[in-house]
Amino acid sequence: MKQCIFFILFSGLVVFLSACNNDEETVTLQFGHALPEDTEQAKKIEEMGESVERQTEGRVKFEIYPNSQLGSEAEMLQQLDVGAMNGLAIMVGSMQTMDMRLAIEDLPYMWPSEKEARLAYEGEFGDYLADIVETYDMHTAGYMEWGFRHVTNNEGPVVEPEDLKGMNIRVAETALRVDTFETVGALPTVMAFSEVYGALQQGALDAQENPLANIVAPRLNEVQDYLSLTGHFYNTLMIVFDDESWNEISSNDQKIIIEEIDKVSKDIQVTNDDTEQEHIDFLAENGMEVNDDVNKEAFREAMLPVYQKWEDEVFGQEMMDIYRENSGWEADQ
Repeated sequence: MKQCIFFILFSGLVVFLSACNNDEETVTLQFGHALPEDTEQAKKIEEMGESVERQTEGRVKFEIYPNSQLGSEAEMLQQLDVGAMNGLAIMVGSMQTMDMRLAIEDLPYMWPSEKEARLAYEGEFGDYLADIVETYDMHTAGYMEWGFRHVTNNEGPVVEPEDLKGMNIRVAETALRVDTFETVGALPTVMAFSEVYGALQQGALDAQENPLANIVAPRLNEVQDYLSLTGHFYNTLMIVFDDESWNEISSNDQKIIIEEIDKVSKDIQVTNDDTEQEHIDFLAENGMEVNDDVNKEAFREAMLPVYQKWEDEVFGQEMMDIYRENSGWEADQ
């Protein structure tokens, strides 16, 4: 009889402690991003959320809101700052609304190739950006490649910098991108991406610039005649959480999240490499004239003046030295 009573009491205690433990450890993360749902990056973010929930046995759950459902990147960053949401995947350059130094991602021709960019974000350069973000009570859990950006337009192939002169081209809301296109005589227009297709269709814009995946996904080939593989900017998504939400997660579960972000990030790099030609072929087969004869050396030289201006006014020598040491370019910037 005593053994039975002991067993009942012990069993109840275990259930009670388990319930308390689950209550303390269960965290639901409202997580947003601006990526179209049919991009590989958006799919991998969904996959990451499902895997984390499964591996943590439900202790960490992601409620994911893609395609700017919670607002623009700037608006979502503001929501994260005030605790109205818990995490987001955001272009590093878009975080300049919080700290202008994070506009550094928008320097033109930062990297000779994806290889140098990936190594830099995985190493000292990525750590430096994360340290900046940390001062705003936010935790960077990893990076995800978006890729090199290219120009599409309706006027003709873009081969030399002067081909952009007078061209009304849509850019994201970042001052450095505006400066960069103005240096080659273009007329940059700041516009939300959700409005770009209609503006191109109506002739309110001549051109736009995006990674291949974000040209294919919204079918910009239906409203643009030419694709020029300029590769002028390289974009990376920062996966960031507010500190309060991150600190509610156990260290073991934090490790699971970081490992899953790293896994899907590596997967995306492989996919980007594998699908680059596939995207180009799709666009060529569906109405676009593809130009891969771009004088990138001339473009880089024409756009280099923004480096000194922004180093002097925004980034400072320390930040630029860390970039230069990890850029893969000769020290000519």
